Amino acid sequence: MKTLAHSTAALLLASALGSALAQAPAPADEHEGHHPAVAPTAPTAQEATDSTSADQGALSEGEITRWDPRTLKVTLRHGEIKNLGMPPMTMVFRVNDASMLTPFQPGDKVLFRVERQSGGYFVTRMEAAR
Repeated sequence: MKTLAHSTAALLLASALGSALAQAPAPADEHEGHHPAVAPTAPTAQEATDSTSADQGALSEGEITRWDPRTLKVTLRHGEIKNLGMPPMTMVFRVNDASMLTPFQPGDKVLFRVERQSGGYFVTRMEAAR
C-alpha cells in the first residue's frame, strides 16, 4: 500500500513539473539570449498615446563597420536600440534594398531604425548622423 501511495505521488509530481516545463516559452531565435527576460507592463492610456508616435520615429545611433550590398547585410556598432530593448553591441542586420546603403561606407556615423521581421532584424531606415 505504501509503495502505491509513493508511486502515485511521484506520478503527480512528474506530471505537474512536465506541464510547467512544457509551458516555458522557447526563444524565437538565438539573439534572444542577449536580453534578460522582463515581464511586459501595460502602459497607461496617456503613455501609450505619447510613446507610440515617439517610438515609431525613434532612431538609434550607430557606426557602419562593414556592409555588403550583394548579401544585403550591414554590420553596425550601435548604442541602445530602444524599440527592441537591445543593449549596445556590434551586430549584423539585413536590409531589403541595397540602395539604402549606397550613400554610406564603413566608418560613417548613422541614425537608423531596426524592426524585427520574420527571418531576423532589418534596417528599415538609415540616414547620416549630423
